[in-house]
Amino acid sequence: MLKVLIVDDEPLARQQLVSYVERLPFLQLAGTALNPVAAKAILNNNPVDLILLDVQMPQMTGIEFLRTENVIQQVILITAFPEYAIEGFDLAVADYLLKPVTFERFAKACERALGNVSSIAGVNLLKQQPGYLYVKCDQRLEKIYIADIHYIEAMANYVNIFSSARKYTVYSSLKGIEAQLPESGFIRTHKSYLVARAYISSIGLQYVKIGEIDIPLSRAHRKAVIESTRCQ
Repeated sequence: MLKVLIVDDEPLARQQLVSYVERLPFLQLAGTALNPVAAKAILNNNPVDLILLDVQMPQMTGIEFLRTENVIQQVILITAFPEYAIEGFDLAVADYLLKPVTFERFAKACERALGNVSSIAGVNLLKQQPGYLYVKCDQRLEKIYIADIHYIEAMANYVNIFSSARKYTVYSSLKGIEAQLPESGFIRTHKSYLVARAYISSIGLQYVKIGEIDIPLSRAHRKAVIESTRCQ
């Protein structure tokens, strides 16, 4: 059972989503909110598993909400604007629905969110073994020794994890993988790259080297990368 929070400033849109939630036996309405500010109050006081989040809202957009808040729930973005899709998946949303939303498409998105929650629960049980990252790759759960990960590269709505042994291609966002790794061991060098501090051999103006591989280093991240290597 997923407890659902609906966040949308349009009354008719909220009403439709409430009716859809009531039709699916594995969903339970946890509340509705007109905007992200009201949503935060509900999230602080109620258990929520899934957020149905509109993008275009006054005061704060759904995208801004995801970027500024530590949202641990599954999120389905709902909007009339398809151009937000790539940005949404970069924020690790479960799905992206275009208005007007049909019940069939809504149900499919919620089933995906339910599957994600179930997978996370299973992975959390496995995480009793510290020092490993568990990812779904090639239709199976792969166990990766974190100390073997050299760097991670984001590509659209999936990532490539490069370890000492091999490359793993995972359907996820870079943010989603980063949240599972120890902050002290990894650092962003670019919006699309996360690298293991221990494997950085040199730092240039636009690249860091990991072995013979040049990893892009953006101006925005260069100072933090240099400071982090000094602290090792």
